[in-house]
Amino acid sequence: MKLTDYVLAIRTPDAPPGPPGIKTVDLVPGEGDAAASAVAALRASSLSATDFRARVIFLAPEGTGGLVLYAALCGFAGRRIDTYVDGAVLEFSRRGHDGERIPDAGRPPGHLMWGQAGGPAAEGIPTVEVGSPADGPVTPEAVSVIRYAARLRMVPPESARDAFTMFVLVAELRRRDQDRFPYLSTGTEPVPTVKDDPRQGIDLELVRRAGAQYRQELRTANKSAEIVPPVPPTARDKRLMEANAVDIPTVLTRLGSAPDETGRWHCPRPTRHSNRDENPSMKVHGDNKTRCHRCDREKVGPVRLAVDVLGLTPDEAATFILDSDRTVNMRSA
Repeated sequence: MKLTDYVLAIRTPDAPPGPPGIKTVDLVPGEGDAAASAVAALRASSLSATDFRARVIFLAPEGTGGLVLYAALCGFAGRRIDTYVDGAVLEFSRRGHDGERIPDAGRPPGHLMWGQAGGPAAEGIPTVEVGSPADGPVTPEAVSVIRYAARLRMVPPESARDAFTMFVLVAELRRRDQDRFPYLSTGTEPVPTVKDDPRQGIDLELVRRAGAQYRQELRTANKSAEIVPPVPPTARDKRLMEANAVDIPTVLTRLGSAPDETGRWHCPRPTRHSNRDENPSMKVHGDNKTRCHRCDREKVGPVRLAVDVLGLTPDEAATFILDSDRTVNMRSA
């Protein structure tokens, strides 16, 4: 992907300018703590959930200052956002969930309240190294600390590109139902650590949840909004509606799934299941939607299913559903 392939660029005031011809929105931090400041930036930007149906990229500033707003943006979007940093496009939205499959050395004995990834050794808590991709894979021992620590503080490298790459990897390693964001070190943390000491860094998971909560507030407000005359659907909306009207079993088959004798379908995301979903977990509902009890929090239609399975934007998913005869063999992945 090139920067000019995106439809919307979101940036901080000290980030590179958006490329010509692309809509660009600035996120200007507001007042209050990190979460309140980030949500204030989202409110002032007038971004809406529909903006994230197209290709979106975050233009990051130098250093690690963009991580807080990026965390809020991921929460608001409900997914990772591609990032342009240090002159390169990092396609985080297409990474999938590979971090879940990286082996660890087992759960540490006892309850691990705090761990630290990166930076000099911290007194009283395990500290592990997470280098750049060129440094090789993370050791199983380091994965155990990152994955099982109740709270993890991340000390990012100075390079913005390495910092964002490390952040996304750490969030993947800590993933449960979704990515779990770490604390971001401010360089002034007290030692030893205390469970809820607010000086222990910036809780990026709290920032992510604040962004998600703001998205929910907008949804609630829209439900109670004044009814206005309907606007004719655009050609793009009609295409998404057409794709969502395609028979969901047809889409499941195209994604490499198949039903068993009871009518339940194997999930086309087998790597998210401990047994690769040998016991089918997906049920097709009468409203042309389906749901996997492991992967989906609610019923999903054809477009949302293809978006999640293949890592596509909604527009790309519609193209896959309507214009392609290719079947994806996900169960051999």
